[in-house]
Amino acid sequence: MMEKLRAASNSVALKIIIVLIILSFILTGVSGYLVGGANDYAAKVNGEKISQAKLEQAFQSERARMQQQLGEQFSTLASNESYMSKLRQQTLEQLINNVLLNQYTQKLGLTVSDEQVKESIRQIPYFQTDNKFDNTKYLNLINSMGYKPDQFAQLQRQQLILQQLLQAVGSSEFILPMEMKKTAELVLQQRDVRLATIDVNALQAHQKVTNTELKNYYNQNKKDFIAPAEIKISYILMDIAEIQKKITVSEKEIESYYQQHKSNYIQPERKHFSVIQLKTEKEAQAILAELKTGADFATLAKQKSVDIISRKNGGTLGWLEASMTLDELKQANLTEKGQLSDVIKSSVGYLIVRLNDIKPEQSRAFKEVRTELLKKVQQEKTLDAYYALQQQVSTAAANNNDSLASAEVAADLQAKKPIGLLAGQSLLN
Repeated sequence: MMEKLRAASNSVALKIIIVLIILSFILTGVSGYLVGGANDYAAKVNGEKISQAKLEQAFQSERARMQQQLGEQFSTLASNESYMSKLRQQTLEQLINNVLLNQYTQKLGLTVSDEQVKESIRQIPYFQTDNKFDNTKYLNLINSMGYKPDQFAQLQRQQLILQQLLQAVGSSEFILPMEMKKTAELVLQQRDVRLATIDVNALQAHQKVTNTELKNYYNQNKKDFIAPAEIKISYILMDIAEIQKKITVSEKEIESYYQQHKSNYIQPERKHFSVIQLKTEKEAQAILAELKTGADFATLAKQKSVDIISRKNGGTLGWLEASMTLDELKQANLTEKGQLSDVIKSSVGYLIVRLNDIKPEQSRAFKEVRTELLKKVQQEKTLDAYYALQQQVSTAAANNNDSLASAEVAADLQAKKPIGLLAGQSLLN
């Protein structure tokens, strides 16, 4: 099972995958997996070194997270050397905690299957569309975040293992004999009590208050007897939903909008790749020779590829835009359908890539996007009509401060009946 997980962590298919998992785990724990070792180290935990490079990347990740969260306020913290020093120390402590947890889970022999790793990835909401796993969204995220999927698979595995540990600790309970005895004695105690009921209402009925006492109390607590200011207003309600019902959009307007915004409806060039991933160059060269003599790529991928995700689909990686294509695939420089790459050395082994198909850049047809265009044109016309009406009503009301009659004419709407509002109360409440 551990071998399968190691295979998953070195999967080239997972290089098309990334996710936003628990932020603090990514910002601290991830650096321990992403950064190579350095000659010096920041800490040593039971013989395992945490390099200065790991600490620096984790620190910079945490710093970037805080900057994004705090915005302009972060500059004040960043200029405080004492605070940044404490932040670096906290980051190191988190790295140490992660190493200790990893070591402990290894000592306990906690593992997760490769299927559990894949299923946990499928269930991450960031990778879903309409509650279903979306491979395209999956690919977009890894490209935008810049993380390698083999490292993410290892992270995901470690997260699942840590969850096992936390669940095991959380669900375990024990009680000492002395504690059990004390608890039993407390629960089984018996006490005799007597109750006396005091009728507050009866006591109050016997109390007498003089006018002088009332006046004194009033003068001392006048603030408690201040009635808030109240105003009466009339208003005209301009409902944008009602305005939208009156908006009509012609076919000519839709076509005109399409022509003016055609660049927004262009589908970039996409390429469909398949890959076979192997451990050694010798194996890769042997497979490449078979492919050149006519062997079926999908069959060899299922039989020989060590990428446990893509091999089930015959090595296919799906359609990729240039912005989502990994460097290993770009390195192949494939331009024709059916073209095979040479053996490519990568961080996860040796790859053979085939370009299955190409979809050139093309504009989405008018018919394909007509419904979307209609909504956009309708929305723009509605907003234009709303703001124009708002301006007309404001001008009419400003010219006649004593009445809303002019504004009613401008809006072609009746003013609402006057209502009373307390100071600070909103008309929308």
